[in-house]
Amino acid sequence: MISSRYEDFENNSEIHRILDKMVHEYSRGSSLEKVTCCSIPLNGAVYVKSYKEFMNVLDRCRVAFVLITTTYCPYCRLFKPVFYSVAERYSSRAAFIEVNADHVPEVAMMLDIYSTPTTVVLIDRKVIDGVLGYVPANYFKEYVDSLLRSIKCIQS
Repeated sequence: MISSRYEDFENNSEIHRILDKMVHEYSRGSSLEKVTCCSIPLNGAVYVKSYKEFMNVLDRCRVAFVLITTTYCPYCRLFKPVFYSVAERYSSRAAFIEVNADHVPEVAMMLDIYSTPTTVVLIDRKVIDGVLGYVPANYFKEYVDSLLRSIKCIQS
């Protein structure tokens, strides 16, 4: 009896048409679908002081580069000027967020980060890549540029 109901469901094109329409309507209403790259461009990198502030910045841009630092990390101090410099150039295309793991450990735990500095790349709030440690300015700029071009936030 159950298998015949399943076959009826599978063979009913009207049900599939309605489900497809519902999925289409639901995905159209998604806030992430509406954001192409950045809905509200930011002016350079943003230093967040809470998890809520972090999530609010993520809502602004589809693409985010998140720099996890700690207070006494010497390589973090070296890399921050590089990160902020690249952020000034590309902040209209992606969010650049600095999070101090000593002050907002929830973000580091959420992203599974145990070493600093670490830069994590998020697209639609999903981790797609990461860079561990200090990166020279020219390499980091090329990395950001190529990633933004590959997802069409910068036209070639």
